[in-house]
Amino acid sequence: MRFLLPKAIALFAAFLIYCGYNTQKKKNTTQNTLPYTLTMERGGFHQDAFQIIGNSIFYVPDSTVSKTIDRYNRPTIKVLNDTVVTTFLAAIEQQRFWGLDDTYGTDASCTSSITVTLEQGDQKKTVICQDFDRNCPALIKYIDQKMVELEGNQLKWIFLPG
Repeated sequence: MRFLLPKAIALFAAFLIYCGYNTQKKKNTTQNTLPYTLTMERGGFHQDAFQIIGNSIFYVPDSTVSKTIDRYNRPTIKVLNDTVVTTFLAAIEQQRFWGLDDTYGTDASCTSSITVTLEQGDQKKTVICQDFDRNCPALIKYIDQKMVELEGNQLKWIFLPG
């Protein structure tokens, strides 16, 4: 029973986010006018994700383990200014996201991975860094920092192995 409660809470939270997103989308007709989707998934002891769809940013926490700091357990959705999102995405493209390697490996055994996927129309690219601290391009670290900043709850990397 103890293991079912976190999963039930996560499912309920996902349902609330979905319902809130659909309600918000109906209220704001410019919700999905931006032709991008940017997804960042953090591994290690985080196992969480941030996603920008249109001008909204979502935070999806780990549904399997409760963190000691409560803000890492709460899913969020925040509507952003179109200009802020457009400027961020333009900076990513200017820094040549589409030209990055698909995978950045590591020889370390105790790591925290990060995966970033950018979709624009028919174009899609995923970059996987097996170790956020070592051998991860500065652009991926910038995306992580900016996604955390835009979400607004200071959900920085703090649960790192090693």
